[in-house]
Amino acid sequence: MTYLMSLQGGSLVYINEHMSSLGAEVLVSVLSLTAITVMLYASRLRVSTQRVTILLIFITLAALYKYDHGERFEQHGFYNLLVFLAIYIPLNLVLGVLYVLWRKIDRFPVYFAVAVLVGGIYVSVLLMHYRKVFDQGLRGSFDYSLGECTWSGRNIPFVDILPAGTQNFWAGSMHCKSELQRIDANIDEEGVLTVRCEIPGSNVLIDILPETREWPLYDKDVWNGYNSLIINRTQRLTYYKDLPFVLNDTTQAVVVRCGSSSTLVSRVAPPISKLSVYTPPPNSDTRTRNTTSISVSPEIPHSNRKPPNVIYLMLDAVSRRQFHRQLPRSAHILRTLHQPGVSQITELFRYHSVGFSTDNNTKAMFLGEIYPKNPNTLPIWAYFRDRGYITARVESGCEDWAKEYNGHNYPQQDFAVSNRSLDYELTAPFCLPEFYPSVGNPFGNFKGPYSMIARCLFGRYLHEWAFDYLYKLRRELRPQPAMPQSTGKHRPYMVTVAFMEGHEGTGEVLRTLDDALTEFLKDIRDSGELDNTVLIIGGDHGLHMGLNFVYTQNGQIEHQNPFFAMSVPEWLHQYAGDYQANNNQEQAHPLTLNEQRLITPFELHHTFRILAEWPEFSSDSWKRSLFYAQKKGRTCDEAGIGARFCMCKTK
Repeated sequence: MTYLMSLQGGSLVYINEHMSSLGAEVLVSVLSLTAITVMLYASRLRVSTQRVTILLIFITLAALYKYDHGERFEQHGFYNLLVFLAIYIPLNLVLGVLYVLWRKIDRFPVYFAVAVLVGGIYVSVLLMHYRKVFDQGLRGSFDYSLGECTWSGRNIPFVDILPAGTQNFWAGSMHCKSELQRIDANIDEEGVLTVRCEIPGSNVLIDILPETREWPLYDKDVWNGYNSLIINRTQRLTYYKDLPFVLNDTTQAVVVRCGSSSTLVSRVAPPISKLSVYTPPPNSDTRTRNTTSISVSPEIPHSNRKPPNVIYLMLDAVSRRQFHRQLPRSAHILRTLHQPGVSQITELFRYHSVGFSTDNNTKAMFLGEIYPKNPNTLPIWAYFRDRGYITARVESGCEDWAKEYNGHNYPQQDFAVSNRSLDYELTAPFCLPEFYPSVGNPFGNFKGPYSMIARCLFGRYLHEWAFDYLYKLRRELRPQPAMPQSTGKHRPYMVTVAFMEGHEGTGEVLRTLDDALTEFLKDIRDSGELDNTVLIIGGDHGLHMGLNFVYTQNGQIEHQNPFFAMSVPEWLHQYAGDYQANNNQEQAHPLTLNEQRLITPFELHHTFRILAEWPEFSSDSWKRSLFYAQKKGRTCDEAGIGARFCMCKTK
């Protein structure tokens, strides 16, 4: 009965408001079935009776799965069953072992009591250690002495004492299945595709993936066949090695297939050198706002009137602690991006989400408001494009952000938001059926972008293909001395990439991102780009599913404390400090002060605006950005965080 009660749902709001009661109901049902199981092997029932009872237990579990095996908030039976089994199976294995030992060993209760005492002391020491580790960051730690808000409740990080891989060891290997790659394919600067296949007698087929940037919103509805439309609009052609295979200027990616081998080849198309400066339509030009502005004066030391490049890597559902816990190599290299004289790194310890999931949090950072007051509100990358930036977005979850989270704000669903706001978009490869299921629920626990197993495409992690494209973008966008000033290679760029590895219930898949992210950070550090590039790595919220979230206060805190780190060029760091000093504000650097202050995605939005508008920007945005010291002792209410989401409270 309690398990059936735990199956209640219907909406994200309902789940959020009743999470504790739903979790308690699952736990009670586990303990009830455990009591029955214990009685089975502790009582002297006949073997036949025990077998019948065990069979009835399996039939009951199968019936519950059949009754509700949904993997969405409306029907979430599969998630409930996984949580149920994740508690029930280990608990009963432990009880079974204890029972056998109790029957076989004299004075077992004494030994058991000693083991519990020693184990309890050991676990307590570990928890004390990890409680201190929880507060540590890249270059500092959470400071309790400043009069700022502190995390509410007892923050005991039980999840940290679990060995890596514990929560999904049963799901299989976290490595992609090795595929013997027998295809060598590349696209040259003229758009000519060259393929060499090592499988004799096999035809080479080329799947030309569609350019989704120009599609209207009604074509990008995830719940109405966005991925199917991509498959249907993919053009398959035969490759003949004796004939040139020339791609058109809009093709971003192709799949090359030869026998049992397949691979993805992407490129930046059209080439940056052929990309003209975008002229926004007058009715949606974001430059027409009338506000008091600040203009960067060349007389101020360290000022730079050239707009910086911006790269934003969004790690969905990754808390501050989860980043350090599951991406240790990346965290280590991220520290090395702090190079005074070149770039400075900032980590926000009290970065706080403003909602339960991606919806409200990304609207706060990309729109600056959760409930847009006006129709046809454009995402922040449109602000960059309108001001001469080259803009690009990589969506590794097979969705369009504007349609998925702000689609209702556009009265005309034939509006192509990406075409209005982006120069480049890469989504189609991440909708291929080899990764994203073309039938059934694509958001399952064992398939698709929310799966708790390794997410692979053609023998590589999905995120590696995203990093490949990001590398090609950066290579294309680097200025070349021989290029004339009119080409795109002398224009700043703004690139956003969304990674979904953190979005699953076990929190373990994120570990697969560590190697690729580490290599990216090394490359951008060693390339010299950081002297004029703002790099932001951040989550929209922490993990909002799984055992830690449902059953511990630590999970609730991590949910509202996403990771956020930003590397800014030395000249921009110096300008923010000089501006504050010249305007009689607090003497410490604003980025240093904001590391310990309550910050939300709203401040990130205004930081984006400052970067887009540089070197002449809104004074209002400056005061609401990370470059300006936010109020000391700020409360959730002042920061725009609703009472039910507030986890950082002032005394």
